[in-house]
Amino acid sequence: MSARTARRRRRSVIVVAGEGNYDREVLRHLVPALHPGDCPEVINMKKPIRLARAQAKLSPRLEEIKRFALGVADTAKLAGVVIHVDLDGVADENYDKLRRRITEEMRATFKDCPSALALAAYEIEAWLMLFPEAFPKVRPGWRLRDADCRRDLAKLEKTKEHLVKYLGKPPYRESDAPAIMQAAVRGGHVTARPAGNNRSFQDFAEDMSLWEKTA
Repeated sequence: MSARTARRRRRSVIVVAGEGNYDREVLRHLVPALHPGDCPEVINMKKPIRLARAQAKLSPRLEEIKRFALGVADTAKLAGVVIHVDLDGVADENYDKLRRRITEEMRATFKDCPSALALAAYEIEAWLMLFPEAFPKVRPGWRLRDADCRRDLAKLEKTKEHLVKYLGKPPYRESDAPAIMQAAVRGGHVTARPAGNNRSFQDFAEDMSLWEKTA
């Protein structure tokens, strides 16, 4: 490999955009675990971008993400774009419609690189709950209930409040989310098909599986 090629590969990036900083940090840890090849550097777009209720303003917001992504990539290859949206609802017909609408717009906007939609039902905390082993790694007193490990987590409403109520002490905070996902990845618990059940996570993992492997 030439020095020039090495520099270009080091500059290849995946851009993560979305609503909340902690959610983007969760994805910064998650994306390399689901990437089908050697994952490029994952960079977060710090400005919050809200898409779930954008309606007619969806395309301009995606174009804003595209401008940021191309600016970060500069002359190197933009290896992919991941966008997070909290559904704030369970996986139902509205989830299906919203996922189709945003995915179609994303594919039209990012024609030259792969993209993946992290549309989390109800919230990204329900994705964290797929990896119960990670919670006590962050706080020794935290344990998920057996009933929560067996349930359809895409149907669990208000997951943040649920964790605060049932997880244990100290109370769960949104700022804990990145550390939980990091612990799940480091512990080797993250796979495209974890033991738990959350359709919105599986849809995101399927999106990631279709990305071309990076040499």
